[in-house]
Amino acid sequence: MYFNHAYQKTLINTGAGSNPSGTANFFTTSGAATIAIPAGRVAVVRSLTTDGSNLANTVIDTTSGAFSPATIQKIPMIYLAQGSINTLDKLGPFAGGYQESVKTKGINPKYVSKFFRVDPACPQAEIVSVCVCDGGAPQCGTSYYLRVDVKGSPALRFLSHNAYRTFASNNVCCPTDPAASTAIDPMQVQTSWAWQIARDPIMKNFILPILTWDSGAGMNAMDVAAWYAANPLDTDTDLYTYILASGAGSYPFAQVYPDITFSDNNDVYNPITAEVPSTIPCMYMIGAYEETQFGTCSFHPQDFYELAPVKLYPSITDQLGDPCVDQVWCLTDGVVTPKVELGTQGSGYGHKYLRDVILFRRYLQEQYVYDPRLREVMNQDQAYNYILGTSFYTSYGILHSVPRFNNPTGVFDNDQYLVTIVMPEASSCSSNSDVATFETWMNTYLVAAGNGVQLEVL
Repeated sequence: MYFNHAYQKTLINTGAGSNPSGTANFFTTSGAATIAIPAGRVAVVRSLTTDGSNLANTVIDTTSGAFSPATIQKIPMIYLAQGSINTLDKLGPFAGGYQESVKTKGINPKYVSKFFRVDPACPQAEIVSVCVCDGGAPQCGTSYYLRVDVKGSPALRFLSHNAYRTFASNNVCCPTDPAASTAIDPMQVQTSWAWQIARDPIMKNFILPILTWDSGAGMNAMDVAAWYAANPLDTDTDLYTYILASGAGSYPFAQVYPDITFSDNNDVYNPITAEVPSTIPCMYMIGAYEETQFGTCSFHPQDFYELAPVKLYPSITDQLGDPCVDQVWCLTDGVVTPKVELGTQGSGYGHKYLRDVILFRRYLQEQYVYDPRLREVMNQDQAYNYILGTSFYTSYGILHSVPRFNNPTGVFDNDQYLVTIVMPEASSCSSNSDVATFETWMNTYLVAAGNGVQLEVL
């Protein structure tokens, strides 16, 4: 596949009626003229007249059942047409015809080299944890140093370098015997770390700290950033006291972050009874960076939109910042221990398709202007009504070639075209808006033409 040498064509099938009752479909009114295709709808159209009942430039009903090989002679070639999204047909005294449907080149099924569907994929924030190891016992008067490295595109764009910060726990205490080893509640250390992250002017933009524990009545979790926003003058000691005193500030973990699971639900953390050796309180750190984005009024096709998640790497260090052997805290660093959730990039966003549509309209000599007032005058804001940048979309792709049988150089040449059809907005990033009837029709059409190409789902 030579994408760099294929002419790009992007059609929109997200207009009114494209997703009735949650089932996506094309415009399939058999025999309708291309001018009747509604705005933002795509139809399969005959490109040739073969007999009186199959006129050229009329819509094919792709829901009428399986394609018969015997009828391939009646439809030897098709093209796709999209109803124009322009609301005005004429701009000024000379330029007109803007409401004419948008059409592709003729698609000969024998020259289709790829037919595929691209489904959206959900993004996943990176999640790491710092838990007390089974049998671990933090000691009174010992400061534990947690270093967190934040890497990736968001950090580089925000700071021009990767970020890191070391947080020293504040577990000051006065044991009866200063020479004796005195264990403390692990949550006392973790509340100190979480409180520092929530109030740090840099790291709070990248990390959302969540404290979790099991009081015996079920798993509890506290969004420390939300707690600190409501109590900006309180200290880490106040946070620890708040957790011990009541559960009023806890958040239902499964409702807020359903992707986090606990590998051992038998361990119980109960700070009231201070069962330190058998407890596993944890602090989860969630990559929570959000890129600044602009609305349609000031939209520019060259605006950057962030898709990559931040990468988090926690480690326990000594007072000099060097890694040291530690038997108290267990980390999901992604190196020795797998991370709770590995950050993954989402796909299928409208950001890409919106820019593809603008590029294709430029090929049609509908020049995109950057001034918002002139865009309004030139009727160029219509694409925003059909594709939302932050929504997820399914798309179909048809890669085909148009041979040049008469070439003065005597060389058999092909022009490749990649037709992308943007389908209605998916209900979620984990769903798709496929058209089963079109898939069946197109697959059978390709087989009937002797082409072994079939639908691929990417």
